[in-house]
Amino acid sequence: MFYGWWLVGVAFLVLMVSNGSIMYSYSVVAVPLGEAFDASRVTMMLGMTGMTLAGGLISPFLGGWIDRGSLRLIMLVGALGLASGYVVLSLTTASWQVPLVYAGLMVLGINLLGPLTTSTMLARWFSRRRGLALGVAAVGTSAGGFIFPPLVQWLIDTFEWRNALRILGVGTLLVTLPAVWLVVSRPADRGLHADGDAPPAGPAFLPPPLSTATLLRERNFWLVALAMGLLFGVYSALLANLVPFARGVGAAPESAAFLVSVIALSGIVGKLAFGAIADRLDLRLALAASMVLVMMGVLCYLVSSTYPVLVLGSVSLGLAAGGMLPVWGSLLAVLFGAANYGRVMGMMNPVLMPLTLLGPPLAGLVYDTSGSYGGAFIGFIVALFVGLVLLPLIRLPVTTSAV
Repeated sequence: MFYGWWLVGVAFLVLMVSNGSIMYSYSVVAVPLGEAFDASRVTMMLGMTGMTLAGGLISPFLGGWIDRGSLRLIMLVGALGLASGYVVLSLTTASWQVPLVYAGLMVLGINLLGPLTTSTMLARWFSRRRGLALGVAAVGTSAGGFIFPPLVQWLIDTFEWRNALRILGVGTLLVTLPAVWLVVSRPADRGLHADGDAPPAGPAFLPPPLSTATLLRERNFWLVALAMGLLFGVYSALLANLVPFARGVGAAPESAAFLVSVIALSGIVGKLAFGAIADRLDLRLALAASMVLVMMGVLCYLVSSTYPVLVLGSVSLGLAAGGMLPVWGSLLAVLFGAANYGRVMGMMNPVLMPLTLLGPPLAGLVYDTSGSYGGAFIGFIVALFVGLVLLPLIRLPVTTSAV
């Protein structure tokens, strides 16, 4: 079997652990932290904000490191950051320490075990089947979202939150280390070529490295960054506030946590479907479909009066999440070339950061001032409509390179 498919499995596993334990479980962890430190909803969201801010600041440097360095070493640093982050979080004594832990340690786990490294790796190992490979790997985020929120809730209920976080930290390290050891940065390191194909008849064309100035002059760079920033900002805000929101409208703690798992489970279907079509259809249409599905999910939350409606909204949101990583990854490779992938994604993150950064605490602020998330949900729908308007302005190349 082509070794690239083993790396799809590695990407699946590390995305499952990093996104499942950090992103999908954040709202579960935020509840006992908020209760322990008597924190407001806005304060409870600052951990996510601090991590996003730090990630945006360091990702341009990480992108360059990823394009040049050993992915195995880079992902090892991410695994250690994730594990130590939860151990240190269990030792916090005040709410102001929580954002520092997420900004200083969790940021390594979510970036160096996340799409920045895994998508770069798979974009090198696959060309014709890049969308499918990215889509299958991205299912790991959904698997993590399905497994980790109820697992973390059970650990908290069983062992008390401080001990639960220590168990979580050690467990993530034991799972990720064997997978990271299998990482090979490039097909050439094993004498292979993308997709396992035979070497090209003539010399392969390699796009030159893009300078920062060149990248910032690219119209497509800004359009993609703004559209994805709006999409990621709304999605992260919904994910971070979902458990407090659901509990506020009457859902039991276990039922509220299960909504996050519903997003993750339906995301498996979405990611496989979006990953398959990413190799065949206009990627702008795929992103548009993802945005529309998020809007439908927000509408369900906005009119929610019963738990089944909340479940329906979570299903729609999960299907939408399926399009985010594989389609974004395929679009960056098509527009800028796999050789520049890490740098482009790293440079794009600071542009995405302000929108992603503001989402969770803004939703919490709306709740703190009005007693409802309704105003935030309406704002999210408007933001996604703006994103839809931007997509037709992205110019796809007539032909694409296979590297």
